[in-house]
Parts: sequence; structure tokens; C-alpha cells
Amino acid sequence: MVGLVADKADKEVSGLELLRQPATLALTRYLNDFHSVLGFEAYLWRTIVTADYNHGDPTKFPKPGDPPPAESAVAQMDVHSAVLGEMLFCRGVNSFLTYLADLMTLIYEKYPKKLSSNKQTTYRFCIEHHIAGDLISALAEKTVMELTHQSLDVLVEYFKKNLDLLLFTKDAGLANAKLCVDIRNVITHNRGIINRFFIQRNTRFADDLGKRVVLTEEERREMLSTLGYCARQLDVRAIKKFGLETIEPEFKESANVPSSDGAA
Repeated sequence: MVGLVADKADKEVSGLELLRQPATLALTRYLNDFHSVLGFEAYLWRTIVTADYNHGDPTKFPKPGDPPPAESAVAQMDVHSAVLGEMLFCRGVNSFLTYLADLMTLIYEKYPKKLSSNKQTTYRFCIEHHIAGDLISALAEKTVMELTHQSLDVLVEYFKKNLDLLLFTKDAGLANAKLCVDIRNVITHNRGIINRFFIQRNTRFADDLGKRVVLTEEERREMLSTLGYCARQLDVRAIKKFGLETIEPEFKESANVPSSDGAA
């Protein structure tokens, strides 16, 4: 595991103060995607519940604790909820990796000399993306996807070596991200069935060889939320280090919360 050493001179921003921080365009896009996925899931369940219970007859409502009828939309959705969960989880992890590529693009666009000169790619790739005007972003995305396919440790080392930027300042954050990427890979490339390659990286799943990886709703949300928190912290460090352009946060405090000078 790559050693993680937080800069003791920099106190980690947290709580409401973190929500007040300006964000890069890369983080804004990532958070917008994260929120849109949550909104889609809420809309889907609302539509399903409405299909079952919008008939206006309270006597037909199920009693608290009773399972929904087998033919109901809610019961059918419960059957397919694991597939939906996998889709949303993969979307969340992919969006995080895209954020890393977007952040890398912002840095290289401002400091093109930092782009590694030993990065090998095809002449056709360079010409096509040069004509399209997105060569740097294409190289950044290609780099992130190739390195995470090896392991997230390799990507962490790349950011540290080439950009002098820590992706994660805590081992717990890195461990969560590595597991997220590994689960995303096994869902994408092996229909969610745990194989020996997955177990080599995650030995605690040794007894689950051949079984389907299963995440509860709570586990999925917690893992993706931790990715989002790490992305916010990384954005703060990247802005400070590279002076990247930012967008002011949309977070607004309640009028009932007093300001630091005591004014309402």
C-alpha cells in the first residue's frame, strides 16, 4: 500500500466549512451527477409506489409490517433491486474516476509541462483528439482508466509522483476507494461474480468465491458517500496547490444560524 502522509500544516476542512468551499468545475460536475442519480432513484421508487397505492382506497393499503402483494410493482422492484443497486453503484464509481480524470485535465491544461513525456500512445490517437480539441482530457481519461485497471495504488502513485498531490490523506479513504473500484470491476467484467483475481486483492472475501457480490443499500450509500467526501477534500488541496479556477458553492446556511460575529 502506498504510504499516506497528510501535511500537518494543513488542517482538514470538514463539516459546514467544507460545504462552503469553492469547487473546481471537475468537482461540480461530479457532485451534480451524484445528486442526479439520487434524484433518479427517488423518482423511480415514488413512481412505483404510486402505481400500487394511488387508487385512493385506504382499506386496500397494506398494514405496517406486511409484505407487499407478490403481483405488486413494489414486490417486483424488490426482486430487481439488486440489479438496480449494481447499476447505480457502478455509475457512482465511474463518476468518481471521471472526476479524477477531469481534475487531472484542469491541472495539465494550466501546467502542460507537467504532462508526462514518456506517456506512450498511438499517433492516430493524438491526431484524432488534437483535431477534436480534447487531447489533454482524452490523455487524462486514458491514464486514469488504465492505471485503475492495474490498481488504485498505481493511480495514487502517479498523482504523487507526477503532480505531487495526494489523492487520499487517510488509509481508510484509500481502502474504501480500492474496494469500490474492485467491486465495480467485478460487476462490469464478471457479472458481479467474485473470482480469484478479486479475492487476491480482497482476501476477506475468500469464502465467497463464485458467489455474487452483494451490497446492502446502506453499504452502497456509505461507500459512495465516502468517495464523495474524499473528492471534496482532494479538490480543496488541488485548488490550493495549483490555483485552479473555482465555482462558488450553492450551499446556503439557514437564516436561523447566527454568523460568526453574532449577527442573525
